[in-house]
Amino acid sequence: MSLVVKTNIVTAVKEVSRKRGYSVKSISGDFLKAANDKVLELVEKAVERAHSNNRKTVMGKDI
Repeated sequence: MSLVVKTNIVTAVKEVSRKRGYSVKSISGDFLKAANDKVLELVEKAVERAHSNNRKTVMGKDI
C-alpha cells in the first residue's frame, strides 16, 4: 500500500531545502519507501490507540 505521493515528497524536500538555504533537490527510491513505511507505522499505531480507547475515529492525539 502506497500512502506517500512521490511528487508531494519531492516538492516538500525542495521547499525545506530552499528555506534552509540548502541545495538538496531530489530523493532516492529507498527514501520514498522508508517514508511510506514510517507513515504506515504511524497509521497502524494511531488505529491501535483509537481502538484501545473505544473510539471509531482516529484523531491527531493518536499519533
